Amino acid sequence: MSFKISTETVAKIILWLAFWSLLIMLSAPLMAATTGDTRSSKSISFVNSTEIDKTSKDELLDKTEADVEPALLKQGFRAESLITAINIESINYNHVVDITLFDASTELISDFNDDGFYHRFSVTIDADTIYETSYVYAELYLSYEGGPWNHYASSDAYHIHGDSELDIFTIETELADGFPPGYYDVRIELYDADSDELLLSYGPYDDTSLSALPLEDSYYDDLYRDVAYPVETEVIVAGHGHGSMSWWLLMAPLILVISRRLSFHAGRR
Repeated sequence: MSFKISTETVAKIILWLAFWSLLIMLSAPLMAATTGDTRSSKSISFVNSTEIDKTSKDELLDKTEADVEPALLKQGFRAESLITAINIESINYNHVVDITLFDASTELISDFNDDGFYHRFSVTIDADTIYETSYVYAELYLSYEGGPWNHYASSDAYHIHGDSELDIFTIETELADGFPPGYYDVRIELYDADSDELLLSYGPYDDTSLSALPLEDSYYDDLYRDVAYPVETEVIVAGHGHGSMSWWLLMAPLILVISRRLSFHAGRR
């Protein structure tokens, strides 16, 4: 029984494979773009005087529902980048003197792959009031390498008492997805928990501990942990620069089989 494949059939097979390979390559960037449409993180907040241990914090974070927000804004300016905006904010925020932020600090907590970028961190706030007690909550923002501010966490409401150190409050956050490796600034906004009035804004220009935190989400932090790196073949494509192993290499075995079969039948003629 003879088996013959015409030159026309071979050409159609090659064209069909080329079409689907091109379609896959064109759709890859679109698929990558859609995965970055949102970002997510988990946060817990607590008064430091409660002395919650790490195990309890881990359990609380595991039980906390992820906060999903729009994709991280990385391009553009933030208000503090403009000298005039700094002056305007000084007028708007600093006239409120009954609530002040005495100190703020940050702590970098978890870096799975030891690359110097952390997916888990905390912000600690020591706010004071001229009253016996005030009821407040915090909204926290991240800025990716000088870009626009992105809201990432809301604290529970809590009471502050005069200038007591027993009301120091911490918001601990685990960045889950949508935060690429980079250096992030933190901004704290403190609000009246009864009226939702903005009381003060405090950021990297007020305290260097809120500036240039090396952060990334847990996906990036876990991506290269305990991974054996394969040898990667780079293929240069005219007019398209260079990249990882081309889809054309995936067709090579099939083309080789077809070529051998053609040679076999040509030899039997």
